[in-house]
Amino acid sequence: MPERIKVDSFDAEGNEKTVFVISPSPSISREAQMQYNTAFKEAIQSGALLKQKLQTVMEEQGVWSESKQERYDEILNGVMKREKDIGKGGIKLSKAKTLALEIRDLRVEFRDLIAEKNSMDANTAEGQADNARFGYLGYACLVDEENKRVFKSFDHYVENENEPYLVQAARELAQLLYGLDADYEQNLPENIFLKDYDFVDEELRFINKDGQYIDINGKLINKDGRYIDKDGSFVDKDGEAISEEGSYDVAFTPFLDDNGNPVLKEEEEEEAEGAGEAGEAEEPEEPEEPEEAEAEKTEAPKKRRGRPNKAATKPTLAE
Repeated sequence: MPERIKVDSFDAEGNEKTVFVISPSPSISREAQMQYNTAFKEAIQSGALLKQKLQTVMEEQGVWSESKQERYDEILNGVMKREKDIGKGGIKLSKAKTLALEIRDLRVEFRDLIAEKNSMDANTAEGQADNARFGYLGYACLVDEENKRVFKSFDHYVENENEPYLVQAARELAQLLYGLDADYEQNLPENIFLKDYDFVDEELRFINKDGQYIDINGKLINKDGRYIDKDGSFVDKDGEAISEEGSYDVAFTPFLDDNGNPVLKEEEEEEAEGAGEAGEAEEPEEPEEPEEAEAEKTEAPKKRRGRPNKAATKPTLAE
């Protein structure tokens, strides 16, 4: 049984899927080359460019220029020089760290610079043929537990090539065929240096001398990359306290118009008007009289208004 690599993954519906990748046999390699030849011929017939003509076309269309080529060469030379300086040692550790971070930035610029060039390269006749050959190898080198091919035909494989387990299997196959490093980023010289001197952890995240996560400028962050203070509370990049939602806890005062008067929102104006009307409607309460005065008022006879009654003033016979 040929050597094989186990791939534990999932299908598009989330179900567990286990497949195996085997090395291509001579017969499989011949079949894959036939796929290359067919795809190359079809690409030429459809008007695809050859790689040797691609450079000229890119320059004519402004995709690649002399200045970009110069920058391309500068980046490669800059990376190599810095790698040598770090490798020789004999400089301050802080300087070596700066060089390593500069290499990181140069690699990012390099990838951005050649991204469009690489995408066009894949559309050349050779690029399309290479993709067809690798696709066939993916189909022919994928087997199940019993060492039987997972798909009944190459077309069937192509119809399902976006399945998660097939994507992972393709990575394993590429590593097997071309010796690609699965830990490429981890094994870059600058990252090895940063890990060796505890500037980053095993996942290449920046850490301080206490092992806490920090940004590139040394400010504390949590595992999600949010800024925090020494107590773990959320802050902004300037150290100002913020909530978990990212808002500032500050007292708000209304904005002012051009005349310096507060600008109230509609609901605020309604609340202010309602409070004013309620104040006008209220009448002051009269002060309560003492209980003794109230009692005297009820016991005293009531005086009549107007002229006195004649019967009451006329003298009687007894008088």
